[in-house]
Amino acid sequence: MFTIRPLTQAEYDVRIPALKAEYAADEVRAGRSDPAEVTARVERQFQALLPDGLATEGQLLFAGEADGEVVGFLWIGMPTAERAQAWIYEIQVEEAHRRRGYGRALMLAAEEELRARGVTRLGLNVFGHNPGARHLYESLGFETTSLQMSKALG
Repeated sequence: MFTIRPLTQAEYDVRIPALKAEYAADEVRAGRSDPAEVTARVERQFQALLPDGLATEGQLLFAGEADGEVVGFLWIGMPTAERAQAWIYEIQVEEAHRRRGYGRALMLAAEEELRARGVTRLGLNVFGHNPGARHLYESLGFETTSLQMSKALG
């Protein structure tokens, strides 16, 4: 059986530093950040999004569990005055549990949680170098609403 539950403080303390490092690497790989500046940039972004950690209003952080074992992580921002839809900031399946349908299960659980809270729309970004994630999102009914492109000139 698959369920989501609120992330614990101990899990948050482990996951967020790892997530920052992974996100910084993705930003560099996508050509959106200079390697020398990316760490400070990512720190500023996370401080703005999660100023009070797990207690930050409007931010939902969940662990996904299958048969009592944590298999993934989900971070959702609730709609705001600036953004009319909920937003998936991160969905992550533990390496040992990938390719077993847990990414889909996390997304479906997110949808169920948001519907229960009265949310009617959900958005996300996906890095261009992650076609597997894009395929998952499209198979769940997500549609491309904008597309950023970049070209190295060096």
